[in-house]
Amino acid sequence: MKITIVTRNIKNFENNINQVDTYGRGNLDDALAIKKILSERGHDVKILEVDIDLYENLKSEKPDVIFNLADDGFYDDPRMEPHVAALFDILKIPYTGNNYFTLALCQNKARAKEILTYNGILTPKWQVFNNSNRKLNPELKFPLIVKPIREDGSVGIKERSVVKNDEELKEQIEHILDVYQQEALVEEFIDGREFNVGIIGNKKLTVLPIAEIDFSELPPNIPRVVSYRAKWVKQSIAFKKTPVVCPANIDEKLQKDLEEISKKCYKIFGCQGYARLDIRYDEKENKIYVLELNPNPDISEDGGLAREAKTAGISYENLILKIIDLALKKEV
Repeated sequence: MKITIVTRNIKNFENNINQVDTYGRGNLDDALAIKKILSERGHDVKILEVDIDLYENLKSEKPDVIFNLADDGFYDDPRMEPHVAALFDILKIPYTGNNYFTLALCQNKARAKEILTYNGILTPKWQVFNNSNRKLNPELKFPLIVKPIREDGSVGIKERSVVKNDEELKEQIEHILDVYQQEALVEEFIDGREFNVGIIGNKKLTVLPIAEIDFSELPPNIPRVVSYRAKWVKQSIAFKKTPVVCPANIDEKLQKDLEEISKKCYKIFGCQGYARLDIRYDEKENKIYVLELNPNPDISEDGGLAREAKTAGISYENLILKIIDLALKKEV
């Protein structure tokens, strides 16, 4: 079988001052690791980067299936991530993961939260700012967290993203507007337990063992948040003091509730293939809040989805093969 792995344009990525180069190179490393797995099973595998020639290159290659690792869109613009999947549809080539519509629905965090709220799913109260002089909705109470409205991988989230007063709020909104050139999403900060819930499947869904971010060893001056440093900068205190526990130490009822809410979200957004949900649990109020749904999560061997699959007894090799199989059976 001919398989093409499509990954982000690494050269363009390394010129992006807003992100760390190793994050981009990691995407290429993932492509090489997946190519090795598939090649060893006799498949004809080629890696293509997302650039202006991608359409013609795919027409020339005529792969049987595409492994989609292109999470940064065309021209290094995350807003154009769905366009890559749409191109695959235009060429009528099966591909892994979610389609352009699901990717687009989840991309704008505020729109996604509106969909969650409409469907009765709890999510932290929020407000969108396109300038720092806009008045804060009185329904929102400090502490708040300020994020770029369109980013993943915790890009744009720092320790100081959690704000406690109007002055800090204004400063962080201006930072997002200036550095990331997009609106700022401000939401109430739920200081609770944080879970990652991975799901694989099209119609028949498999919820992988739930993982929890352990904040217990974080110094008291560092907010309990998965910042960019906590996720990617291995030498940082934030990274070292926020280990992931999988399976999470939770009771049967909470596990069932997390699984059911996650499956409901997966279906609401029309997910296929695989996805991951980030969820906060307020133990005092006994409430589960969905922070976001990531329809194109990290698929690296040491990433969250692979870790959860391994806990379920699914090797990384078998996870990759399963994702390919789901792509070939995806509903159009």
